[in-house]
Amino acid sequence: MNILGLDIGGANVKAVSTTPSANGRGVNLTGVVRRYHPLWLRGVESLKLLLEEIKQEFSLRPEEYYVGVTMTAELSDIFKTKHEGVKTIIEVVDDVYSDAKGVYYVSADMKLVGPPEALRNYLKIAAANWAASAWLLERKCLDWGVRDAVFIDIGSTTTTIIPMVDCSIRVRGYTDPEKLVYGELVYTGVLRGNVAALVDRVPYKGFYARVSSERFSLMGDVHLLLGHISSEDYTTETADGRGTTLEEAMQRIARVPCADSDTISLEEAVEIARYIYEKQVFAVFEALMQVRSWLASQGVKLDKLTAITAGLGEFLAAEASRRAGFKRVVSINELVGEKVASVLPSYASALMVLDKVAGRE
Repeated sequence: MNILGLDIGGANVKAVSTTPSANGRGVNLTGVVRRYHPLWLRGVESLKLLLEEIKQEFSLRPEEYYVGVTMTAELSDIFKTKHEGVKTIIEVVDDVYSDAKGVYYVSADMKLVGPPEALRNYLKIAAANWAASAWLLERKCLDWGVRDAVFIDIGSTTTTIIPMVDCSIRVRGYTDPEKLVYGELVYTGVLRGNVAALVDRVPYKGFYARVSSERFSLMGDVHLLLGHISSEDYTTETADGRGTTLEEAMQRIARVPCADSDTISLEEAVEIARYIYEKQVFAVFEALMQVRSWLASQGVKLDKLTAITAGLGEFLAAEASRRAGFKRVVSINELVGEKVASVLPSYASALMVLDKVAGRE
């Protein structure tokens, strides 16, 4: 038996192929697929083709596999509403994997539901990939020796924050708007964010210059210039459609205060990047302080909290966590290994399916 775990995002699609472990309580990772797939550019038909490619790559045989799905792609502006987005994605998945023994969707209450219920309660399915990670935290907390934690996952576009107390998830928000209110979602990541959405001024020749609101530079340029990521990590499109060399990143950052590479030096561009990075750290720090403040008001002893960092932006999560007062910061890589960590929601979705099929849900 194979179990396919899918995490369908608006910018990235991640998939894992798994088989039940010998003891039947876990899964063995047999394949991983990560694809940059900007849905707003490539469309639904392209998503269908990608899912078919994944099916072929994993050699999934009719009636011999199950599928667990989590999604965030419904927020893509190619859909008029979340309902339309969830409905369309479910239709595509069910079409491609129509020969599966079962297809299940992760809901915001950390449970799996079939397609009919997913359609009826679409708001519980929308943007629920955090719930797969949260489920895994609860399931593995004793194995990891971490009963009280705040999980911080920073990807290409967003930051997800999940508090856990005594091995029980303690989120307040279940939808994106709620999570933005409660500090459990920050719309900042290490690749795709528009620099002008984060800062309104940057240091420039001994002054502060107001920035252009044009999409001149993305956060990937900042982190590339500062050495936080490599050119290979910069998998999204750039603001100007050019490459991901240091020189090209510097040119894009120079445009933020409406300058260019002829009028500012590399060193000046690095200082601008450092300033932007500090603002990003503060944005995550501020959300962490909000979550910590709420936990403290509930009687939680903050000293016993562990920060668990995840995602391409782990370095950012770790820095913000230390500034927010966490005394222990642990990488998810240390707990599950780098391969699983890179596809955590899709891996968790597969594990959830195993529990459901085995009657342990």
